[in-house]
Amino acid sequence: MSFGRLLLLSIALTVTASAQRILIRAGHLVNVRTGEEPADQTIVVTGDKIASVAATSSTSAQPGDREIDLRSMTVLPGLIDVHTHLTFSNDLDPYTRLSTDAVREALNGVRFAKITLEAGFTSVRNVGASGYSDVALRDYINAGYIPGPHMQVSGPPLSITGGHCDNNFLPASYHASSDGVADGIAAVQHQVRENIKYGVDLIKVCATGGVLSKGDDPQASQYSLNELKALVADAHRLGRRVAAHAHGAQGILFATEAGVDSIEHGSYIDADDIAAMKQHNTWLVPTLYLTDWMQE
Repeated sequence: MSFGRLLLLSIALTVTASAQRILIRAGHLVNVRTGEEPADQTIVVTGDKIASVAATSSTSAQPGDREIDLRSMTVLPGLIDVHTHLTFSNDLDPYTRLSTDAVREALNGVRFAKITLEAGFTSVRNVGASGYSDVALRDYINAGYIPGPHMQVSGPPLSITGGHCDNNFLPASYHASSDGVADGIAAVQHQVRENIKYGVDLIKVCATGGVLSKGDDPQASQYSLNELKALVADAHRLGRRVAAHAHGAQGILFATEAGVDSIEHGSYIDADDIAAMKQHNTWLVPTLYLTDWMQE
């Protein structure tokens, strides 16, 4: 299917007291439910909501309307990325990671939120950030202070001591741990409640080792099944879903049996994992683009 000129349209709308209508005149409009591309369509936006979509021939401009002419382009709905880290730098130098505090992360977020929105992603799920920098970023976007996509944010990811999502780049004399480190049932319950206290939309837990961390095995499970069950129970009771970073098969199975809502990555997923995920209605977020990016 050839779209010709394709536009990923992201429009930051300023809501005014008069709720001015915006008429987006599209050459073609992608209907993601039917796969059709009807021609000459107009999207009518009132305030910050899409009020209607209709043929341009039947949608006349009214006094005070603002028209955006995209008749030479194909328009599609905003995209959604359910696994992002907008506050992280893409510089993987360990020194850069060590010298980046929550303030710098928040400033990274201002930059990458704008880039993400302009790339056509109007909603993201940010699964992991230090010092609740993603909470601040979300709040400033929602307040209209900076441009960016709608965000669901997790704050600090939960990790065992020395696991993926802990700080493993400093020597023992620093006694350094990341702000989401929690060991044992009581500690993971406390961390879930603390993250919720400071405004997160969901909980992120590192159920296995990872790729971009030191000293842990991506295939090794990290939290015990009982720790994960306690974590998920508290999150769900308090109205938050749980996303589990999980590469290895055992960690995927533990997280699924504990009731997490999504498995992130799933690199070594096996038949038992798949059967359990189908039974528990657990979503898989494969993050396939990461493999391409890291190989490049």
